[in-house]
Amino acid sequence: MGREKDGPVKPGSKPSVAIVGCGTVGTALGRLLSAAGYPIAGVSTRHADTARKAAERLGTKRSSLIPWEITPQAQVVFITTPDDAIEATCRAIAQKSGFSKNGIVVHCSGALASSVLAPARTCGAFVASLHPLQSFASVEQAERLVPGSYCTVEGDGPALPVTRRIVGDIGGRLLEITPEGKTLYHAAAVVASNYLVTLVDLAFTLNRLAGMPPEVSFTALKPLIEGTLNNIGAKGIPGALTGPIARGDVATVSAHLQAIKEKAPELLEAYKILGRHTVGLAQRQGSLTAEVTGRLLSLLRLQEPGHGN
Repeated sequence: MGREKDGPVKPGSKPSVAIVGCGTVGTALGRLLSAAGYPIAGVSTRHADTARKAAERLGTKRSSLIPWEITPQAQVVFITTPDDAIEATCRAIAQKSGFSKNGIVVHCSGALASSVLAPARTCGAFVASLHPLQSFASVEQAERLVPGSYCTVEGDGPALPVTRRIVGDIGGRLLEITPEGKTLYHAAAVVASNYLVTLVDLAFTLNRLAGMPPEVSFTALKPLIEGTLNNIGAKGIPGALTGPIARGDVATVSAHLQAIKEKAPELLEAYKILGRHTVGLAQRQGSLTAEVTGRLLSLLRLQEPGHGN
């Protein structure tokens, strides 16, 4: 059974923590928590070697392939498995009475609300989500980037004080969100991070077709990308918008479309979609006349099914 004797986490104390799922996020979070003085009760993951290595990195001797052998010893349980395994993992632990009464169960998914952890409530535990708004390629990078990054939290009222305190103790910047807003918040993160990679790849492709090697393309575009981000920070959107659409340069946009159609027709629709959205930004900026707006939107009209460009 869950350990009722533990009771709620005492204000100001550092609760014991178990990590279920020892990938990049789970291991990095465990290391940050350990460094902040949180006792690591144990770790659990699907592979024995991974669990043993994670336990060593987190300074605990307890590791197991069976999470409910670890979780009852902790006042806070982080389930840091892949998103599609969070609910099933939580349910399996709850069915084994593996959560302490008045304990706190947290996941780190950006896309899922804390309600996915509802099975933990059958043990008398409270649930929350804590999502670092960052992109992590390695444990070491995650340890460097989480401090100073925003971390969004939401969940049951009794779970939030401890979850907020954890954000502060690992150096994060607290950002509260509603469960209902979680999906759109995650979509925004995908656009800002993942789709930025896609946009840069699109630019690399066009540069390659223009005769520029990929390594030169990155070096050439990096200052432009950084300058644009700086402009957004300084001037906001749409104030930071520059370029042919903002100038109402219909001839240049038309030339782009013709060149892409000839050399990279598979990218034409993407260019048009981005261009149409950019026209909207230019309108908000007040830099386009109604006549030029109409001409640009006509140029950037998407292909209708069954018709050529």
